[in-house]
Amino acid sequence: MRLATLLLTALLAVPDLAMAELRESTPAAPSTSISAPQRAPVEERDPQFALGFTIGAPDGAVLSLAWSPLWWLMLDAGLAYTLAPGMVFGIEFRPIDFFVFPVIHGEYGYYFAGQTSDRIKSWASVPENIWPLVGDASYSWWSALVGIGFGSRRGFEVRLEGGVTWLSLNVKGGTSSVNGVQITADPWKSQAFAPTARVNFMYFL
Repeated sequence: MRLATLLLTALLAVPDLAMAELRESTPAAPSTSISAPQRAPVEERDPQFALGFTIGAPDGAVLSLAWSPLWWLMLDAGLAYTLAPGMVFGIEFRPIDFFVFPVIHGEYGYYFAGQTSDRIKSWASVPENIWPLVGDASYSWWSALVGIGFGSRRGFEVRLEGGVTWLSLNVKGGTSSVNGVQITADPWKSQAFAPTARVNFMYFL
């Protein structure tokens, strides 16, 4: 009787052992969870536009708007004033992107006729009776400058620049009566190289 009980118990235990071995031999199913992709940090782009204020010669006082599509290149255009209103256009190269950097600058400027002719008459000690012979005067220039700058493209910068300019003065003629004689003066132009210097303040928007 005891033998029969033991045999029955063994037969009932065989299926349980077989299932346990099957579970141990079956590999675990891979995890189906998917981790979210990591986003790379977005690099903030430097400002491209800036407001500038320049004081110099022959520039005078210039208020300008600058555009910098590349960190080493800048274009600017501004309104100027000395003895008359004018305009200035420039291009600048900056070979080093650092807090202290060299500057290579070229510009063209033009001043319209205004008080320039009156100043010429006064500076040249022209007698008042022949002032009518000197008409409106305007001048233009081309400048090449090098300098050094301090500051950041993400805020405020200042530049000190110097170089040489090709200055062209254009004076219209006029007509006047001197001692009862009618005199007519032809227009004339004066051109010469001259030193140039400027200080430029710039704030990037």
